[in-house]
Amino acid sequence: MELLRKKRKGSETQVASSDLPEILPRSRKSPASLSIIGSHFSLEDYSRRNKKFKEHVTAEAVGSCKSRLTGVVTAPPCGSSSSDPHGRGHKRKIGCIDAATQLGRKKKIGQEYVLGSAIGQGKFGSVRLCWSKASGAEFACKTLPKGEETVHREVEIMQHLSGHPGVVALKAVYEDSDCFHLVMELCSGGRLLDQMIREGRYSENHAANILKELVLVIKYCHDMGVVHRDIKPENILLTTAGKMKLADFGLAVRFSSGQRLSGVAGSPAYVAPEVLLGDYSEKVDIWSAGVLLHALLVGTLPFHGDCQEAIF
Repeated sequence: MELLRKKRKGSETQVASSDLPEILPRSRKSPASLSIIGSHFSLEDYSRRNKKFKEHVTAEAVGSCKSRLTGVVTAPPCGSSSSDPHGRGHKRKIGCIDAATQLGRKKKIGQEYVLGSAIGQGKFGSVRLCWSKASGAEFACKTLPKGEETVHREVEIMQHLSGHPGVVALKAVYEDSDCFHLVMELCSGGRLLDQMIREGRYSENHAANILKELVLVIKYCHDMGVVHRDIKPENILLTTAGKMKLADFGLAVRFSSGQRLSGVAGSPAYVAPEVLLGDYSEKVDIWSAGVLLHALLVGTLPFHGDCQEAIF
């Protein structure tokens, strides 16, 4: 079938064709060849390398961008009430930050966990299996090199969102001279992307159930003042029971009600046109969820190609 060629206005980011993932031929009989783009390339990565765009937040932001990036926890301490007038936090006690997840601790990961083999590789670091020395329980350890300003922001956001069953739980944070180590719950069901490749096109009922779970998690994040900005099947993990959990908050940022964002971030196949225009809100996560729904039902992405013009 002829590939769909849809244009989107407002693209100013130069995306090298070598950075774009390959498109696999679609076949219902061969799920491994499902036409899904593995969108590991990030618009934020490219724009940072080319110094064309700089992440910034408008003046209405809750606290300064600098304070968030230096690791200051913006969620209230345990037992206190949130200063947010919109009452984010719902029925659970938010801001009850576990001491083990705070930055700057003296303990080293080797004192409490045994690191195992690598199970994944991300844009900025690697993920390995690890075991608790005390209980023997399995976890995933995400190792990020120091020097990336987004590490502090990712930790703060995961602390802020902790406790929701649809968000990967952060268990502990360690640091050494070169890296940060984030110990998180292990999702043994793998990535949604891998399941999509195995199963091929989804039925409407199956796709609807996945989208419902995803939208509920996105709503929770938005109610808590967080926009993910990189919703895609690579960042959706599955438990052994098949429940989804949203992961990888490396591109996520905090926002206040009515705030407009301008930083270019996301993956080309899933990014909303407003992000490319440099003026958007938290609703860009809903666009990405819609792209994912198209991929689940049709077996291919609505925006794809081997060059910038073909995607955007």
